[in-house]
Amino acid sequence: MPWDKQSCDTLGVCASHSRVRSNMMAKNSDRPIAEAQPLVWFPAAVHASGEKLDCSGFVIPQAPRTYGVLGSKPYWIWGFEMGVNDRGVVIGNEAEYSRDFGKEKDEGLLGMDLLRLGLERGATAREALDVIVELLERYGQNHNANALHDARYENSFLIMDPREIWALETAGRRYAAKRVSAYHAVGNTYSIGENIDLASPDLEAHARENGWLMPYDRFDFAKAYSAPIPNLTLSTPRRRRVMQLAGMTEEHDFDTLKRIFRDHYEGELCAPRFGASSGVFPTVCRHALNVDASQTAASMLVRYREDIGPVIRQAYSQPCCSVYLPAYVGLDMPEAMSRGDGAFDEKSLWWLTDRLNKIVALDYDRYAPAVHEAIRALEEWIETRAAEAEDKAAALVQKGDDEGSRKILAALMEECSAAAVTLTKEQFERIRGDLRAHGVSGIMGPHRDFLQKYSDLAKMPLL
Repeated sequence: MPWDKQSCDTLGVCASHSRVRSNMMAKNSDRPIAEAQPLVWFPAAVHASGEKLDCSGFVIPQAPRTYGVLGSKPYWIWGFEMGVNDRGVVIGNEAEYSRDFGKEKDEGLLGMDLLRLGLERGATAREALDVIVELLERYGQNHNANALHDARYENSFLIMDPREIWALETAGRRYAAKRVSAYHAVGNTYSIGENIDLASPDLEAHARENGWLMPYDRFDFAKAYSAPIPNLTLSTPRRRRVMQLAGMTEEHDFDTLKRIFRDHYEGELCAPRFGASSGVFPTVCRHALNVDASQTAASMLVRYREDIGPVIRQAYSQPCCSVYLPAYVGLDMPEAMSRGDGAFDEKSLWWLTDRLNKIVALDYDRYAPAVHEAIRALEEWIETRAAEAEDKAAALVQKGDDEGSRKILAALMEECSAAAVTLTKEQFERIRGDLRAHGVSGIMGPHRDFLQKYSDLAKMPLL
């Protein structure tokens, strides 16, 4: 069934729980295997009256104007898994399944397209929420989200700006929304219960008419609308894990968010039989168990600086063996960061990182520790360089030199992405050399079947 293959996790942290006193968001985007997810910038635009917009095959009227948007984008889809606009709005989405799932017979909008539409048309978190709700009610959300087979779902969204964070969860064309305090995670299980700030007018009545609650029960959105499916046994513990890890830190920063979104239940479960990358457990840092499963395709962290706006860190493929790189709204991304499609590409950082993750998966326990150490050292250097560059860029903004500020941040992104390309290639060659030195000339080991099929599908030779 389609719901056995979906997974994602998104966490919002309010400024009161942030070391830098900024609202923060983090998301791991989990997608079908071998689906590159580059980071792409689209400038603001003014559109002609009557213009139409093709949203992954579903056509709607274009807005008179759209904000500039930076998004982590499955290569074949118009929309984003997560993104940021030039007004500072950030959105991440998750797949959901309600008791109404499957009742919508007409084609509708894709959740990732709703996300991008919210960013293009909303200047604040609340405006973006209203945009998504209005489009949801008008068009529905029944659209295929998978290039390999038919996979449809409903959606939850976490929507942030510098002032507030909203959780928005949908069921068919209905919705419930809650303003976040402290921190809040959304995943592939509904998170909004009795405390609801905004909702469809008939949300409770619809549930009671269908007998989804006992007559004496208080209305609870998650309790009433959650579909009774096996996915809940996987997604509910994963969301609880994100909330558990978030609650273990009083004040968050990028380092604490990286630890959460690289998590494989370390310290909480007996080690998976074939290593953390086996895919046996659907962890926050998701690794595929077979070619039909999903894997983490990208990870994004966002916070704010008043002087330069959203500050972003983006990692490609599974973040446990990936480098989090600086990115900024309003700038074209370096080619390595914005390139990638359905087959291996030596010039795409997404594909280079995915290849490294896959060769590590041949023997995760043997090869991952050295990769982790190399990434840790590079990220320390990146964060030092980024802090210097961001301070210089902020000083230029205060002087009114926005162009100079942009040049500094663009140079930083080029420098850091080039360093990540070098590290990723070097670590891949080191591991491949060690395998060959041990007489390994082809894919073998407990993950042989999966990795061979993956390599063939992606046209990505490992050995």
